[in-house]
Amino acid sequence: MKKEIGEWLVAIIVAVVLIIIIRSFLFVSYTVDGLSMDPTFEDEDRVVVNKFMQHFSEYETGDVVVFHSEAGPAYVKRIIGTPGDTVTMEDKQVYVNGEPLEEDYVVHTEDTYLDNFTLPELGVDGETLPEDKYLVLGDNRPVSRDSRDFGTVDESQIVGEVQLRFWPLNRIAVNFE
Repeated sequence: MKKEIGEWLVAIIVAVVLIIIIRSFLFVSYTVDGLSMDPTFEDEDRVVVNKFMQHFSEYETGDVVVFHSEAGPAYVKRIIGTPGDTVTMEDKQVYVNGEPLEEDYVVHTEDTYLDNFTLPELGVDGETLPEDKYLVLGDNRPVSRDSRDFGTVDESQIVGEVQLRFWPLNRIAVNFE
């Protein structure tokens, strides 16, 4: 009986340690709050964020990330500009390094959101994104709070890339580009 209790205690301790390691260094789940990423994500969707891969590769335009902002809680947004990029928006068309960005994920085209921006208008010193700075936008531009509101995001603020939507079950998905 004592041996069995000891084995269970060891198993529980190992499980707790593994959970702590996984949540601290590898993956963490978040709940999407609001409609700023609609239709890619809806309010209350649950996602898994990969914290580990950021140590092996750079974030790219189109990656969906979770980051902490000084303006509030964690946000889920899409990276539009990476360090060294020039990003502008003219008449609801985003241009990265002078080329129009194809954004099939943007379906809300009402005239109610801010457009026609340049990096200096967003608080960037110069025409290109500085090292370790990213420009992020929500897919639902009319309602999204993003770099147009709080400026660029420092790489140190990024938790990781969204890899999986696991809730609701009928919308499980792994590719968000």
